[in-house]
Order: sequence, then C-alpha cells, then structure tokens
Amino acid sequence: MRRLGLIISLAIGTFGASGPAHADCALIDRIDKLYTIQSRLARDPATALFANDIRQIRIASADISNDEVLNAVNGNRFTGHGADVLQFLQNTRLLLQQASLDDPQSVRPHFNIVRRGNLDKIGQHLLDLRCNAAQIAYDTDFNSNRDISGTSDAEDLAEVAENLSALAAEVFQWRTLFLTLTLIAVVTVVTPIIRRWLILRRRRAKRHKTTYNTRYCRQNLKVPGVLIDINCFGTKLRHSDGTEIPKGEKIGVNISDQWIDGEVVWGNTHYSGVKFDNRISLKDVETVRRETGVANLQDKTKNGAPKDAV
Repeated sequence: MRRLGLIISLAIGTFGASGPAHADCALIDRIDKLYTIQSRLARDPATALFANDIRQIRIASADISNDEVLNAVNGNRFTGHGADVLQFLQNTRLLLQQASLDDPQSVRPHFNIVRRGNLDKIGQHLLDLRCNAAQIAYDTDFNSNRDISGTSDAEDLAEVAENLSALAAEVFQWRTLFLTLTLIAVVTVVTPIIRRWLILRRRRAKRHKTTYNTRYCRQNLKVPGVLIDINCFGTKLRHSDGTEIPKGEKIGVNISDQWIDGEVVWGNTHYSGVKFDNRISLKDVETVRRETGVANLQDKTKNGAPKDAV
C-alpha cells in the first residue's frame, strides 16, 4: 500500500500540477514582444535597430521567474507549451550573455537549428495564448495595483483554495486517471520481473566452494586439475602440474563431460581464475556441487572420519 501511495503521489505531482489557472495577459504580452524581437534578429541581426532590440529584450525579460511564466501560460515545466516557454526564456538569457551592442554578428551563432525550432514552437503557442489589448491593459493595471497595495491574508487564502481546487479538478480528469492507472499497471508488471532477474543474477554470481576433479585443455594437452570454486561466470582452477598458465590464454575446462571454453584472467603456479566465454547454467553449477558432495562422502568412513585417518 505504501508503494501504491507513492506511485499515485508521483503521478499527481507529474501530471496534476498544471491545473487551470487565470492567464496573465501582461506577462504573455512580454513573451510575445521577446518572440517578435528575436524572430527579427534570427532573420537578420545587422539592422539599425540591433542595439535597441537588445535593450528591449533585456527590459522585457527582466525579473521574469519560471513559476510566474508557468502560471501565466497555464503549463508545466516538463511537457508541452510550458516546457517550450521555459526553454525560450533560457535561450533569451543566453542571447543576452552573447550579445555585443556594437556587433550585430555576435548573436548570429546563437540562432542555431535547435533555437530556431524553439522560436517556431513559441510562435505556434502564441496563436492560442495571445490576449487582446483590453485584456493586456486590465492585467497590467491589476498587477501594478497589486504590487503597490500587496495582498491581504484573506486574498492569499482564497488564492490557495483556488489553486487546490484547480489541482483536484486536474487530478480527477480522465487523462490523469488513465496515466496514473497505466503507471500503476506498468510498475505492478515490471517490479516482479526485475526482482526475479536480480535474484537470478545473484544466484548466478554466487561462488560455491568445490573440490571437483576434472581436466583442462591447453595447447592441445589435457591436464588433470581441480575446480576449487565455481559460479555461472567462471571458476578457480587448481593445477596439478605446478605450471603457471599465462593471463589471457584460452583454455577448456571439462564439466560433466562437456568442454567449457574460457579465458585465464589471473593466475600463479598453483591456481588460475578462468572466466567462461559463455555463461553456464545453474544446473551445471549444481551438478558440480552434487558430484563434489558425492566425492567428499566417498573419501570418508561410515563414522565421518577421513579414510586416511583409519
């Protein structure tokens, strides 16, 4: 249940944070001006208006926060027009950093394919976002009065209640509900698969101590040896002839009458670490363990003492 609650919370935070809100026409008008000027600069910066354009961009983009923009355009920072407008503002800040008032060519490298594509997207979004002159004048006057007088606690509480109501309305929309259910279904299906894969990988990587008598083949010679431990990816081989096997040499190890090719990754005169070219199965590992157990039992008397001690 805790996992389900976390999933729902993440879904709400991701898809439900862009509920309906009142568009700020004054701020949208500033974005429109930034778009108009930058579109002109992208076409040809070398005009008599260049220095004035850069100053206008600096004035229009001053003191615009990401949160204000998202509220103004009723978007979110991850997808859609909200993400595009935030990228546009970031591009605007980069443009101001690169621009030199006495050199129109200084901004030409800024308008690459990606940023021109973002400009095109902003132009399309503004077709739906633009306000008329009366709306812009009203919001400009409203924002000016609000900046002068501030807001009372009652107004702040009313705004919070409105935002919560809008968020709740967005959460219970069919789109958000569908995305939430889809996310829950995906997590429900994928989590057991990942868990089984992790368990299986741990089992394959677990090393088992053995004393498995075998043969290994190197340079067309078959030499007796003993597997000291093993997992699905490799084994530790004890040499019977005391000859060091060079690192990187290819050898074959006989397991259950099958030759398993591998590469020596470390070694000395007594032992070598062998990495199998192809992973062996857990069944093969269990066979080695089982045969090792039988051999160990045969080396003991009925009372458990080693035969050599009798």
